[in-house]
Amino acid sequence: MALKEDLLRDIQKCFINLNVEEDRKETVILREREDSIDIRCTGFPDFSEDFRQIVKAGWLEKTPPKGGKIYQRRWVQLDSEYLRYFQSIKEVYSKRMVSLGSVDKVVSIGDLRFELHSQSRTFLFRAESTQERNDWVCCIEKILSDRKHSLEPRNLFFRNGSVNISFEGHMEMLSPRTKVYTLISKDKLFLFRSHEEYFQGVGITDIDMRMANVRDGENKRSFTLTTPYRAFSFMVDSESEKQGWCKALKDCVSRALSCDGLCESIWRVPSNRLCADCSSSMPEWASVNLCVLLCEKCAGAHRSLGQNVSKVRSLKLDERVWTDDLIRVFLLLGNGKANQFWGANIPPSERLCSDTHSEQRLEHITAKYKDGKYRKYHALFGQQEALNRALCSAVQSGDLLETLSLLNCGVDINCNTGIPEFPTPLSLAKRSGQTVQAELLMQNLNSESLTPVDTDASIRSQSGYLFKTGSSAKPITDHKSKADFSQRWCCLDDGMFSYFKSEQSHHKCGGMKTSEIICLSVNSPGKHGYEHTFELYSEEGRVYLFGSDDGSIIKNWIQAIAKAVLPPALFNVCGTCERLGRLRCTEGSHGIGWFCLSDFKLQVLLEDNVQIIDLRKLLTLNLSDSAGSMVLVWRGGPLHLLADRRPHFVGWQTFIQQRSGAGDQPLSQQQLTDLGIPVIVDRCLDHVTRYGLMSSGIYRKSGINSHVTKLLERFQNDARSITLLESDYSVDDVANTLKRFLREVKDGVFNGQENTDKWLRTAGIEDKAEKIYKYQILLSNLPDVNRETLKALIHHLICVQHLSDENQMTVRNLGIVFGPTLFHTDGTDVTGSQVVEELIQNYCSIFNVSESDLKRQLNLTSVILNKHMSQRPLSRTPSSTICAVYLEKKDEGAEVLVQVTADMTIVKMISVVLDLKGIQQASEEIWSCYEVLEKEDMERTLHYQERVLPIYFSLSCHSHLLIKRNPYINSIMRQ
Repeated sequence: MALKEDLLRDIQKCFINLNVEEDRKETVILREREDSIDIRCTGFPDFSEDFRQIVKAGWLEKTPPKGGKIYQRRWVQLDSEYLRYFQSIKEVYSKRMVSLGSVDKVVSIGDLRFELHSQSRTFLFRAESTQERNDWVCCIEKILSDRKHSLEPRNLFFRNGSVNISFEGHMEMLSPRTKVYTLISKDKLFLFRSHEEYFQGVGITDIDMRMANVRDGENKRSFTLTTPYRAFSFMVDSESEKQGWCKALKDCVSRALSCDGLCESIWRVPSNRLCADCSSSMPEWASVNLCVLLCEKCAGAHRSLGQNVSKVRSLKLDERVWTDDLIRVFLLLGNGKANQFWGANIPPSERLCSDTHSEQRLEHITAKYKDGKYRKYHALFGQQEALNRALCSAVQSGDLLETLSLLNCGVDINCNTGIPEFPTPLSLAKRSGQTVQAELLMQNLNSESLTPVDTDASIRSQSGYLFKTGSSAKPITDHKSKADFSQRWCCLDDGMFSYFKSEQSHHKCGGMKTSEIICLSVNSPGKHGYEHTFELYSEEGRVYLFGSDDGSIIKNWIQAIAKAVLPPALFNVCGTCERLGRLRCTEGSHGIGWFCLSDFKLQVLLEDNVQIIDLRKLLTLNLSDSAGSMVLVWRGGPLHLLADRRPHFVGWQTFIQQRSGAGDQPLSQQQLTDLGIPVIVDRCLDHVTRYGLMSSGIYRKSGINSHVTKLLERFQNDARSITLLESDYSVDDVANTLKRFLREVKDGVFNGQENTDKWLRTAGIEDKAEKIYKYQILLSNLPDVNRETLKALIHHLICVQHLSDENQMTVRNLGIVFGPTLFHTDGTDVTGSQVVEELIQNYCSIFNVSESDLKRQLNLTSVILNKHMSQRPLSRTPSSTICAVYLEKKDEGAEVLVQVTADMTIVKMISVVLDLKGIQQASEEIWSCYEVLEKEDMERTLHYQERVLPIYFSLSCHSHLLIKRNPYINSIMRQ
């Protein structure tokens, strides 16, 4: 998990583009004559794992620039979008790339040649044989034929007109030195010789930003874009223009990595790696209501069905749509289960393949989803009441396939559940805690059904006695006793909230329109004199406090007010909440957004759909920028909550800050990554993986205590703001920060002492199969965050021990270090160490991980680290460690600290220690080093040629090294 970014940056994708350059001039047809740009790599990919679907690749000859007669040999690649050619088969960046959207036809010439004709240019290639030439022509014609049937708007460079340019302009490339037109689209940077060439559909190359890094250049107008294969240096006209480019490129890198995280997460389910309709690999589109993942061709056919049938969204472009619950829908269902319903009865002869003609593809998809030709009809099909009852039951369970089947077999999605408090299946799912079911229901609500069917005004009405304090113009922060409250008869009806002195009174003491209520906040029990209280905030800036000792009364009032205040689309899904209302929001409809906060989840209605933000997983949180606004940045983008002087805004700031994760709380309440592990754990594991896997004694060596304390305090204050750089923090300081956090975190990794004891008792089970099964049960019972954290840690420790020849940290040594750390013990009981060792040794079985996947990751880790090590200066000194040994006896003052290198032997260390203490070794005197086991009162003489560090790092907390005269050998020598 911690290796993901390194692996992305060092090995993933970016394999051989295509380079189609200019040709010679004839009397009738003008061929390209300008020079291509030669972008050579300084390093090459170690693995050929390309996510671009290559249709054909091979060597071709082409006419050179300036119309020369000698053909030049180029490696050519063809995919569904571009024809590219390269200087060699190893090159990553093409000399030229020709968009097939700009090509009108391909023509065979003579026996071996063929031409690509565009609106303004012709490209000439020559194959080695007629059969090879015909294969190229056939492949290109097939792609061009599919494009002609597309009804999408046409852009000559980008496929199907899907233009998504976030930044563009001219820059000077410094090596080779030339002026280029450059643009950022999606997760790539594209280079062109000119703006005109972009419109003609011809480019130079594209740079995958998932592996890129942006840094300053040598002067104020230059910057460098580095990739694993070469560095691109650019210069612009001004410093401000440079800042704009750097910001845009860094945003593109972040966006690309975030998109990869989503794709990788959903592709973890094997069936999700293939299109649900035609089985093309790595689908990047989805129908969010039909719950199927699609390739781009099938996604185009789905769009033709209309939004009321299939809501098509991109995994990479529509970040806001992909809430955590929607991702879980696709992980729990997957294309495999979804097709058990949609494609249960597809005859083999009618199945699609990746190259099916577009018209046949549209016909099949229409029959499959719109007409239901192949679906598996529900057993209750045609029985409306029974279907409705089945839906009400299904949404309270985890059976998503049952719900999907019911939704597409005639059920009324807004049927009455018979429960007044939860009248719709959506509210029933929320009440039952089935947030994934609620997400599936929301995606299948059309725009008309977002408004509740039941318009009975009595549901919105409420009346009864409450206790009220005087209104205030400031937030109520002090405790209010019962003496501060007065009893009032309160009524909510006809869009008005009013309160009277008594039920019989006709004179209102006060009130407000429900449209004027901008916030409702529920206080924690016992905050005021009455056990249960809530606050209402008005547009005028007044705060009203109401309370009662009866929790059910307050609950009914909160529900009634929420229904009267919130838009139906948000109320139907919000369930029980602690704070709700509207705020001025830049991204909202007409500058207004509706918000509902429950635990760590912030539900947001900006326009017509509800998004759910896990505040613990925010990328950044700025509680007050220069304008006093609050800025939340999450995977779906930024939210700007504009500053407001009314008292409700301060309350929102406080609530959001508290729910965004705190460093002194249990793991589940920490600031989290998208993968659901604490940010502090993720950052530390990542730092050690990058810079410490080869460090001898990693996790065994002590860092500088003051540095560790300071770094841990910074993490606990705001982990998101911490960036660990190799130049700022040593790996030992970071490693010890992680250990101290795991030791001190509230309730620990195993979620409390009671659960911790269960893990320790399991270590005593003798039968291995039974023990592993028990570990699996205990793991499944952990909270999600604890489980993912433990998995990430053990995976990391496997990577550490995989390189134990370099770092001396074997499974046993890691158990000695992390046993006391994870189980919060003093190390005298070795059971904790045993558990850690068994988790490492049985990682695949306990955590349900494929052994082949683990082996592949470990091999990749070794390759990348070896590559990084080979790029370091060869003159580096061996890593060293400060070791403590005792001279002659273990007494106060007898401890000697000696710097031990990785290759130091026992005899060398003895010599260094004696020199440090000023002891002259007589010729007839032999000194030896012993491993002393204090508990057993035993000692072992170490061989003089043994290396020191492996022995030192294997010592238990009750062992030490002792150097003294060897009486046995000395007595022999005197005889």
